[in-house]
Amino acid sequence: MISSNTVVGNRYRVLTPLGGGGMKLVYLAEDLRLASRRCALAEMVDSFTEPQAQRAALISFQREADMLAQLNNEHIPRIYDRFSEQNHHYLVMEYVEGDTLEQLLRTSGGRLDEGRVVDIALQILDTLEYLHNLEPPVVYRDLKPSNVMLTSTGKVKLIDFGIARFFQPQSNATLIGTQGYSPPEQYRGKVERCSDLYSLGATMHHLLSGRDPASEPPFSFPPLEKLCPQLDPLLAALVGHALSYDPQRRIQSAAEFKARLLAIRGAGAPARAAPLAAPAAPAASPSGAPMPPASAPTVRIKSGETACPVCTRLIPADSSFCSYCAADLRLVLGAAHLASAPAPSDAPAGTGEPHEQAATLRTQPDQFHRVVRRRKRRPLTAFFVMIILGVVVLRVLPHLFMGLAAILLALMGGHDEVPGPEAHAPPPIEAPETSPADALRAFALRRILDGQGYTSIHFKVHGQSIELWGSVPTEADRLQIEATAFAITGAVTLSDHIKVDEAPGAAE
Repeated sequence: MISSNTVVGNRYRVLTPLGGGGMKLVYLAEDLRLASRRCALAEMVDSFTEPQAQRAALISFQREADMLAQLNNEHIPRIYDRFSEQNHHYLVMEYVEGDTLEQLLRTSGGRLDEGRVVDIALQILDTLEYLHNLEPPVVYRDLKPSNVMLTSTGKVKLIDFGIARFFQPQSNATLIGTQGYSPPEQYRGKVERCSDLYSLGATMHHLLSGRDPASEPPFSFPPLEKLCPQLDPLLAALVGHALSYDPQRRIQSAAEFKARLLAIRGAGAPARAAPLAAPAAPAASPSGAPMPPASAPTVRIKSGETACPVCTRLIPADSSFCSYCAADLRLVLGAAHLASAPAPSDAPAGTGEPHEQAATLRTQPDQFHRVVRRRKRRPLTAFFVMIILGVVVLRVLPHLFMGLAAILLALMGGHDEVPGPEAHAPPPIEAPETSPADALRAFALRRILDGQGYTSIHFKVHGQSIELWGSVPTEADRLQIEATAFAITGAVTLSDHIKVDEAPGAAE
């Protein structure tokens, strides 16, 4: 951390830290060459050990900083300067005085009123419309409450365009935005204009309901009509539309989103929501390049892939959640197993790194599926071994005890008849009538529900059906459990016997 009154770059004097973390810190500084003008000084430190990688990162940093300096919008802080000293890299920006939406939520009881959320969303949409209409278009990628600043006059500013990612290790967190706010396609290395609209929908859902999606399983947004019964139904439906899992079913443009918001607010927009626009062309993505090109500054660098242990579909190797079935991989197998475990014994020789192993397996489909099947069988095999051992113990122990009793009586000269083991043997235990696939899905669902705190919920998985029992404190918990059960087990029908203990009127 830079101490106060330190002069950086022979020009900028640091006054006080503003925030940040990891490899990026932001300071309030003053420009000694321009009448002590206040500015925000972002310091980024790289950790590269290879000079070639460091040079590539520096070139990409300079290129994207130059691109950001050309942006001209009242909701985007201006870029004044960029420079580097050894492995420290600096970006000098307009200083925005105000509070982030994250700070505002903490001082407002965890949620904002409907009118204020609409006003903030309209300003964000003005900014996204500007960015998406550039040539080439710019996709912001990391829209969330902590990246939206609100000035004392109520003006919105989008901060942190993620430029620090060039100097950070290639990980899920630094490449695809923030867990909970990023859309499904972004986890798979694709970004489109409507990806930002999904993030805006997630942000609005958080502001209106007080439910932080970053602390919940991804892509699980209970309907706002359930969480906020007093909310305008049209606004609730609009947010739900923006959060559609399938990009093709989502709102396709910032202009359409803004028109529908204005219609809801009644500020001179058409009385009906605009029809769905044609799907926007996806943002360009790199093809094997080590760093993103200048024409696509926000496109993620693709990392290795691995198979989800629940649904078996390919996902980024360092994921914490599956982007298809939303399974919490930290609970099922552990994040370390996916991100940094050594190559298994059935992997090809010479593939010690996780990403190299995944790439090799993708080129050998038979071996890849064999590895996936073996990993899926491990929990199931252990389950059946435990059942068999239990049956053996229950059947053998009575014989051992009765034999020992007979020996003791014989030694003591007793002549009483010793009943046979059959008289005390417990009734035979029937093996559970379940298929291996049902047992695996039940195992995964049990682990995830326990991890979410729903230990009192019981269920039965049979084919494409699932039954649920237990009690929960709120209706939102019941909906969350249903969504998790459908996602993890792939069930088609669900019988819900869950009792909601919520007192009448508690939802309000």
